[in-house]
Amino acid sequence: MRPSWTLPALLAVTAATFVPLTGTADAFVAPGRAWPGGVVRYYNAAPDQAWAVKQAVDAWNSSGARVRLVAVPKSQADVRIEHFAHVSCTINAEATVGYTRSARIWVFRRNDASPYCNRYTAAESLVHEFGHVLGLGHETRGCAAMNPVGTLQGPDLCPKAQPWQWRCRLLTPDDVAGAIALYGGTAAPQRGPLDCNLYPGISMPTELRVEATQISHQFRVTFHRPSSVAVPSFLSTEFAQAESFVAASSPGSCPADPHRYDRRTWGTGTGRTQQTPLVLPNGVSCVSVWAVDSFGRPSDQPATLWVRVVNTG
Repeated sequence: MRPSWTLPALLAVTAATFVPLTGTADAFVAPGRAWPGGVVRYYNAAPDQAWAVKQAVDAWNSSGARVRLVAVPKSQADVRIEHFAHVSCTINAEATVGYTRSARIWVFRRNDASPYCNRYTAAESLVHEFGHVLGLGHETRGCAAMNPVGTLQGPDLCPKAQPWQWRCRLLTPDDVAGAIALYGGTAAPQRGPLDCNLYPGISMPTELRVEATQISHQFRVTFHRPSSVAVPSFLSTEFAQAESFVAASSPGSCPADPHRYDRRTWGTGTGRTQQTPLVLPNGVSCVSVWAVDSFGRPSDQPATLWVRVVNTG
């Protein structure tokens, strides 16, 4: 089961009447009052979360909504970001909703060894909580950063990233539409990838060769095992397995999806030669070999070799 977190009912709601703002294609809800002038001055009293705060602030400031989150000294702040009192790590983050005196965001202390409290989950939690500060409520009808439940791979109602990725495009069109409904503006193009890898992938095997054996259509595939990679502790503590490889072939084209084939256990150390049998038909086939790390992530590209088999058997 993937670690998940809950972003619960909010602690302080402005006295504004609840007014859901919905368009023909948008499901956002905006129960809070917009900040006058569209400027929200914040102070970060949780310095360990500086990176995550920046990711969340940059996402909202580049959304196209006419609202600006601005870092200021504590004495000038409208919103204060602070740790939960007497709590080091929790699946929750909380915030006040919309324009209000003494607006707050509460966040856990960063622990990059934790599947719940690392910097990436903090970024996803903080973009959600800043959405509350701007006036948005929880969205339970469609994909949005304002979904009340999520995982590292994205909010609950959104398509999920791979287990070795995080949802680095923090806002969805629904979130942006909600902010524009409150503050005006035009949705800006969302730049960068939707999902980002959490660590560099393992390299592909090298020195790929295919040799005939005395058995008809049976070939010996040899290649060198690449070096291992370090999987972040917040991932490896949740799920770990032996490193492996995938060897596959296809007539006329190269296999492209390693998840369609069985993994095989390495029988040799890193940098050494691995052998595995493979059956090939007459004609031209492509052999592909991936390395697979301890988290189940294949190398980004396989080693490939085209082979022509003539009159075997």
